[in-house]
Amino acid sequence: MFTCKSCTRKAFSTSINHTFRLQNTLATVRPIYTPALSLQRRKYTTTTAPTKISQQDEHQDDAKRKEPISPGEWVAQKQLQYLKDPLHIQDYVRKTLARGNFDDAMLLTKKASRDTMVTVSWNHLIDYVLQQGKLHAGIRIYNEMKKHGQLPNAQTYTIIFKGCAISPHPKLAISEAIRIYNNMLSNDRITPNTIHLNAVLQVCALAEDIESLFTIAQTANKGLRAPNNLTYTIILNALRRKVNRRQYGLIADVDTPEITEAKAQAIQRSRVIWQEVISKWKAGSIIIDEELVCAMGWVLLMGTYHDAESIEALLEQTMMIPKDDMLVIRGESKKGASRSGDDIDAKPATSVDSRKIKAPGVPAVSHALPGNNSLSLILAALEKTGKTSRAQPYWDIFTKKYHVVPDANNWHHMLTALRHGKNSGQTVMCLWDMPAELVLPKNFRTAMNTCLRDNLNLNAFNNATEVLKIMLSKLKLPDPITMRNYLRVAHACKRCFWDQLKNNNDDATIAWNKQIATALENLWKPYLVIARQYDEDGPESNMKRELVALARKMIAASDRVISSNVLRPKNQKEIEERRNSLNSLVVRHFEEMKEMYPEFRQDENTKEEDEEREDGDNHKPTPWKYPRSRPITYPLSKPIKA
Repeated sequence: MFTCKSCTRKAFSTSINHTFRLQNTLATVRPIYTPALSLQRRKYTTTTAPTKISQQDEHQDDAKRKEPISPGEWVAQKQLQYLKDPLHIQDYVRKTLARGNFDDAMLLTKKASRDTMVTVSWNHLIDYVLQQGKLHAGIRIYNEMKKHGQLPNAQTYTIIFKGCAISPHPKLAISEAIRIYNNMLSNDRITPNTIHLNAVLQVCALAEDIESLFTIAQTANKGLRAPNNLTYTIILNALRRKVNRRQYGLIADVDTPEITEAKAQAIQRSRVIWQEVISKWKAGSIIIDEELVCAMGWVLLMGTYHDAESIEALLEQTMMIPKDDMLVIRGESKKGASRSGDDIDAKPATSVDSRKIKAPGVPAVSHALPGNNSLSLILAALEKTGKTSRAQPYWDIFTKKYHVVPDANNWHHMLTALRHGKNSGQTVMCLWDMPAELVLPKNFRTAMNTCLRDNLNLNAFNNATEVLKIMLSKLKLPDPITMRNYLRVAHACKRCFWDQLKNNNDDATIAWNKQIATALENLWKPYLVIARQYDEDGPESNMKRELVALARKMIAASDRVISSNVLRPKNQKEIEERRNSLNSLVVRHFEEMKEMYPEFRQDENTKEEDEEREDGDNHKPTPWKYPRSRPITYPLSKPIKA
């Protein structure tokens, strides 16, 4: 009919437009029912039915577009319009989590997972939850990650294992970590490596599950899961932690037979492991660092005298610090130093310098470098073996040759070693050298107890006075326990007077009482300082109780001096006035105690526990007894923490 395509298209367009106009007219005007009209409407309805369905679908789509969405979804949609790269998405998720908006980060990650691989973003989410100790939530996000088609990578499993290690539910953490690790062993896509092995071992170690730990250790190989220095460090620390005395609920210094046997077994297993470490170290397949050396050393320190003594050989073997020649220890050159030959005392690190095979990333120095941990280790070993005269030479070689800056733990171990060696003079020098920012009250308690142990020394009381002066110059508030121990030193250091005045005991007694009077004079000003600080505290305050215990000790010393009549009348009267002031504090305190605890009573015949103890670090206040018929929850002897 039409020979031109353009004319044909125009004709059909006109017909379609006419049909639409007629349809709209019939829809707005209510028709009268007649057979002819019925046929005609059926005709138009049949022809325009597909058009009505398409319009209905279009209205439904518009309604869906107009449905309200949450503000979070709207923000996520807007952000994803600009965040096209996975790197930008993971940065946004990390910053969102840093602000604490976990829900927003989770929503955006889910929306981005529809068409983008955002594994790192999921890793951030899992790590954020696990760091809060929520193990179930972390595993749930891990499973949801896989449901969204996101493939976990090696970092995902590392995050999960580290999260299991810090979980407050160790049994659940071990089961989940071992389950996931075993699934990785049977998975061809991602094979566990040494990092995963160490992470799972750490989970078992912190939970003190030694059997599971060695089961996982057996999965190591010579390839991707080859054990390194951290692997052996984790195992040795786990063996030591397992036999820790406190897990048996014991605080006493004497081990039970059960603990002794467990320690011996742990040391034996550690020695076998150390032989493997040394063989691999000599072969160049692993490196030895301070952390690994100290892990073995602290295990040995749990054992007998022989075990603790071998720690010196251990440092000689791994750190090239000679143990047999004091001149070499002091840093002076001397050839041909003798060396031991047992397992721990095998050939020193110089034999490793000629090795041909080296581990990847091995440092230029073939031996372990000394540090703070190894310094504390050797000082603790010298204290246990009683070789405290070697403490200062070791201290010099660590600080002067290797330039180790001592930390607070090193200083405390040094003071503890000097206390065992009864070296009060060296203790005073150590306290003067100790930085003020590292000083703690327990350091002065240890130092004062050193002077107490050194009471046969003619200069012990003078050294104790120096310790008191250093405390007043380096502590903001004097320590009352140290001050009480200072009075104990004044009482204990009397042998020298009898040795000097053998023919006249009266003169020796006078000199001794004057020494006690000097101690009281030195304590009065620091006593006033702490009295102003704690006098208003209630009787339940630990520091108030220590203040009262110090006052009682000073009262007893004042009574001794007053009864001896060795002072001038002016000084005698001053001590009496101070004694009355101290007594009023004590009386007022016990009256408050009786008001607060009606059944409280003071045992007059009970001797202070610190009279029989030499260690002031765990010092307890003066014991007060309560009736057994009705126990009171008031803390009887809670130690003061430094």
